[in-house]
Amino acid sequence: MFEVPQAIWAVLREGGFDKLNSDVLAQLSQAEILVPESEAELSTMLDRNRDGIRVNPHLNYVIQPTAHCQLGCGYCGQTHERTNLSRANEADILRDVQARLDRGPFTELNLCWFGAEPLSGIQQMRSLTPRLRALCEERGVEYRASIITNGLAMSKKIGSELVGPLGVVSVTVSLDGTAPHHDRRRHTKSGKPTFDRILANLVQLVGTAGDAPIEIKVRCNVDRENASDVLPLLRRLRDEGLAQAIQFYTAPIHSWGNDAQRRSLEPDDYAAQELSWFVEMKRMGFSVPLVPKRQPVVCLAVQPDAALVDAHGTLFNCTEVSYVPSYSTPNRFAIGDLVTGERQAEVRDILGSFNDQVEAGAFGCSHCPLLPVCGGACPKEWIEGRAPCPSSKRNMAERLLLAAAFERIDRAAADPALPEMA
Repeated sequence: MFEVPQAIWAVLREGGFDKLNSDVLAQLSQAEILVPESEAELSTMLDRNRDGIRVNPHLNYVIQPTAHCQLGCGYCGQTHERTNLSRANEADILRDVQARLDRGPFTELNLCWFGAEPLSGIQQMRSLTPRLRALCEERGVEYRASIITNGLAMSKKIGSELVGPLGVVSVTVSLDGTAPHHDRRRHTKSGKPTFDRILANLVQLVGTAGDAPIEIKVRCNVDRENASDVLPLLRRLRDEGLAQAIQFYTAPIHSWGNDAQRRSLEPDDYAAQELSWFVEMKRMGFSVPLVPKRQPVVCLAVQPDAALVDAHGTLFNCTEVSYVPSYSTPNRFAIGDLVTGERQAEVRDILGSFNDQVEAGAFGCSHCPLLPVCGGACPKEWIEGRAPCPSSKRNMAERLLLAAAFERIDRAAADPALPEMA
């Protein structure tokens, strides 16, 4: 991010780049704020994305240890059942991960425990973790585990296991507002509330983690029903002492093989409200994710060695499609299974060829100025006819102004001799 004097901004707007001194011109060119007029920027960025995929040193592998979930969220498109990975599945997973690592070279295995609800498969997590870590150790590969959980079963004992023997370094939990809103949306399948227990588990996890190198994220899924409850949730999290211990973010409700996105705020409305949430987060002491980072590898789908395996041993290259009955039986996004391996290259390419499809002009990404940052967001959403554009597409200018203001506020707070900010 650059803050330029008004005189330089006037030159940039007029296109009189020859009036810039050589130092400024070099700085802006090095940052690629200025690019040669003849450069085909779309091809340049997509080639960089392809290079990022090709040289990616991380093998991303997602395991769904169970098809069961205790919750009955109204916007979830999955069908849940009490099926966990079998012993045979576990042995096949180890062989599959080993084969993918050996196709490397990889320096890191990014293992994600995902659901349904992964903690309903805690026994499978306990069984697989030491063997996966041993595979990595034998190959000199770093092991990094994360979990995306509803948090209901994350007791103090299990939290200690996550940050201890299970080697989890990142935990993501969803809270859809304070109790009145959350419990209407993320209740158990029998209708029981869950907010108080999940929040208590989060507080315990923060205490258990202590100084351990673990990131704890709280996601709030937002639609028209609960948007007004984001600020009360932030206040509650702050009052519980979590403001500096967690990373908080919101996400619009999206389709999960269903019509859940129809409940979403209008994109412009969401982007505008998000800015007010950012300001309040700053006031309350939360970290604020204002300026998104460049994302050359957009997701699991575009990585040729990455995979997700569900509790039946079916393989996918997307986290949004397993257990979703609207994708038919057999699931049309399945790329194979643990026993016979990947046998559906053309199915993998439906999502995996996303950068090629963008270059061919299949989606709006090909002429969007935000493409170098977001990478196109979600290939599956585009292929299904929905635009998954991030809110930053609509509020990037305001994000940059806020980032500049926050930086000045932080500078003033660190140096009392500076003039006080209004």
